[in-house]
Amino acid sequence: MQKILFIKINPIGTKNLYLDAEEKEIEEIRKKSTNRDHYELESKGAVTIEELHEHLEEYKPTILHISGHGNNEGVLYFHDDENYKKEVSIHRFCRFIKNYNQHLSCIFLNACFSLSGIHNITDMNNQAIIGMNNEIPNDTAIIFSKAFYTSLFGGKSIADSFDSAIGVVGLDGFGDENIPCLKGDALLEIKVEANNPEILAKVDANLVPEENIELAKNKRKKRKTSYYFMIGFVVIVSLFLVGISIYTKQNTLYSIAGVLPLGLVKWIKEKLDGIDDSLTLLKMLENEIAQFLESLKVSQVQGIDEKITQLNEQFWKIVEVNR
Repeated sequence: MQKILFIKINPIGTKNLYLDAEEKEIEEIRKKSTNRDHYELESKGAVTIEELHEHLEEYKPTILHISGHGNNEGVLYFHDDENYKKEVSIHRFCRFIKNYNQHLSCIFLNACFSLSGIHNITDMNNQAIIGMNNEIPNDTAIIFSKAFYTSLFGGKSIADSFDSAIGVVGLDGFGDENIPCLKGDALLEIKVEANNPEILAKVDANLVPEENIELAKNKRKKRKTSYYFMIGFVVIVSLFLVGISIYTKQNTLYSIAGVLPLGLVKWIKEKLDGIDDSLTLLKMLENEIAQFLESLKVSQVQGIDEKITQLNEQFWKIVEVNR
């Protein structure tokens, strides 16, 4: 599930914006999309800095969308405790937002001058920042926003959705040089569409097959059964030796009957514990692979080749440890 946190900033003393209309348009696009179940829109208004922090920690969004105001001095506006404007440096905002790179892949600053003067910031941990380099009419900002989410909800990557939105406002007559995208290169090189058949075929060809995992599990289960038979055999032999020693009154046989099972059972238990550990690890690997395959169907996934290599190495490590 991809979460979009929509923040509306319109403090007292700033020009009134149609933020509710923008939110409504985005939600309507989501509802009409075939991928609507893969996205969730959470909206918050009149947000202070402290509240933004709380919302990021609580909702852990994939996309942070802030609609509001900025100025050409590199400042974004938030609300203060009395709903008047509070100035926040865009540089400081970017340093703060990097703390959420584990779940936050895109920051959409739909505000005038929101990227003004920050072209030298390049280390965003592969987070993409979309924003305005100059002043932009409110209706154009909404058109751009609608176009971006229409493509995103349709299955395009963040990069392709941005390009589509640039094209739409360009056709509408607005200069796209005013809507740059400050980006993490690794993110925007990935263009994974939802249910992309090429990507899924690549994963299917290189990822350890489900049959191999099932074969490894069955092999260990059979070995586990054989060890249980071995324990039974040892117990029967021990009882037999005890019986003979009692009948013949040979203490040596009795001693052997006592020592033999202890050593063997301890050895077998170690083997059984190892098998149980490997079965647990194989189950965890299956769950991790299932989550990875599911994520490919609904969103952009970074480092696909690295993830495939990691999962394959996990499998072979489990197999080698307990052959």
